[in-house]
Amino acid sequence: MKDILCPLLGLCVVSTGGRAAETPKMPSILKDVKRILFVGDSLTDGSSYPDHVVNTLNKLFPDAGFQTHNAAVAGDTAAAVRRRLEEDVIQRKPNLMILCIGTNDCHGKQPVKDYESDVEAIVSETVKTGAKVMIVLPSPFGHGNAAMEEPFQDYLAVLRKIAGKYDLPVADAHAEFIKGEKAGREMLGTDGIHHGEQGFEGMARAIMDAFGFKDVKLELTITPWPGLQTQWETSAPVPLDNQYSPGNAKDWQPYDAKALMAKQPWWNSPFPARGGWMPFPDHNSKQAAYGRSYYDAEQAGNYELQIGGSPSPQIVWLNGKQVWKSKRPHGYHPNADRIQVEMKKGRNEIIVISNFMIFVGIHEQ
Repeated sequence: MKDILCPLLGLCVVSTGGRAAETPKMPSILKDVKRILFVGDSLTDGSSYPDHVVNTLNKLFPDAGFQTHNAAVAGDTAAAVRRRLEEDVIQRKPNLMILCIGTNDCHGKQPVKDYESDVEAIVSETVKTGAKVMIVLPSPFGHGNAAMEEPFQDYLAVLRKIAGKYDLPVADAHAEFIKGEKAGREMLGTDGIHHGEQGFEGMARAIMDAFGFKDVKLELTITPWPGLQTQWETSAPVPLDNQYSPGNAKDWQPYDAKALMAKQPWWNSPFPARGGWMPFPDHNSKQAAYGRSYYDAEQAGNYELQIGGSPSPQIVWLNGKQVWKSKRPHGYHPNADRIQVEMKKGRNEIIVISNFMIFVGIHEQ
């Protein structure tokens, strides 16, 4: 058996009596990394590309145990990310932050100098913690919108400049989307900003290419995030009246995630696949419903409750006591908010309310 010299990034080929077996070589940016945090706006908030990236990496490196974390918020600018940097990035202690921000800055005509100051602050403060950083060049303003694409180049230039200053890898999603659109793929949605059906894959492809895995096939299956409650019951609908109490819940029925997914448009189906509870096939502007789940704790003590989902109403009760209520914009993804709760030994009842979707995860401290 003879080993063939491996390149810096890519695959090592080992000869085994005439047969070739490919084994991945870990790039330096992924060494000693477990917690991968994706930060950005609506192009990342609720997107499936973080799942595609981390699931592909875990398939390549089964013993690495990479974890997906998401700190994106729809509508965010670089200034907004900077304001919540301590709470949503630094306190999470990521080993690697993947930053994709700038679309709303350009769309809202934020001064480029301000944008540069904000992005550099985000990067520099994160790097100070010892975390690694990858910069993503956001997807284009599509469908021939030259009036938006031309000024966007100034924001992309800022990202390249900061990446060069800090010697950061760059994932060029912008170029990947242009290539995909020329090939007739649905990279962008009808608004020419948000991602189309192949857009999530395009984002993941750009990031995997930046890691050095240009020829690696993406793992596109969405699976529940670790720690999420996936067994739920759903109550009969209740009015959106702000008078919410678990005592108002009636007619509990088992929650069937697979049946719900079959009714979903493609952009919603990843939510239940990721482990979210959804009372209705789509956002309901007139009604909400209660969801109920149980957690069997092996011992009493402090646990971290991780919550994510759509805007209000969003409330969580634990063993009959309200422990969390949405007070700020938070992501369409798991672990957007994190609180400490006290669990009793044995069965603990969790009740939530939503008119669209919510994630609840529990992690022992």
